[in-house]
Amino acid sequence: MNKKDEVYELLVSRLVTAQYRFGQRLSVKEIAADTDASRQPIMAALNRLEAEGFVRIIPQVGCAVANPGREEIADFYLMFERMEGLLAELAAARRTDAQLRDLRRLQDQIMGIDFASGEHGSEYTLLNRRFHQLIHDMAQSPFVDERAASNFNMSDFFINQSVGFPSFMGDAAKEHDDIIEAIAAKSPSRARTLAEAHIADIAHWVSKGLR
Repeated sequence: MNKKDEVYELLVSRLVTAQYRFGQRLSVKEIAADTDASRQPIMAALNRLEAEGFVRIIPQVGCAVANPGREEIADFYLMFERMEGLLAELAAARRTDAQLRDLRRLQDQIMGIDFASGEHGSEYTLLNRRFHQLIHDMAQSPFVDERAASNFNMSDFFINQSVGFPSFMGDAAKEHDDIIEAIAAKSPSRARTLAEAHIADIAHWVSKGLR
């Protein structure tokens, strides 16, 4: 991994886990001290993060974490739910039996999490991403998948800046069961509807948790 990518991965991790908060100023000097990187790879990483919507760079002023309004966040989730709905629809039409077995096994792992403790947000986040990526793989549409993949970083960014995963992850995990059954039944329209409702529910929790 080159230095630019190393800095990017560190910064996106801090953003997604809310170590950096909405509107927080980011210091190139502090990032350099943390990463032992020069200004060039740091700015390359920040420019990439700006293109993805995580930060804002103001020439001659500096860089700050994005601070989107409720409407912007709602618009993001509307786009997110439509894309996940499309991928679930395609997955229901194109999935293989082997992929379905993998999805069920992964869901068993997710449902094995002790949601009541509220201490397994990072474990759920990892397994949940794998769950949705398996659905993306079932869809057999690399072009759409490539564009949808980055939505999970942004969604996790909004979740951790607002309500946090422990608030809803148990309920969200249970919603996976119905999505799986729709895919298993090869019912594209039902899979799309359930996937969209799943993301819409997350959007509701994020909106509720915003200050």
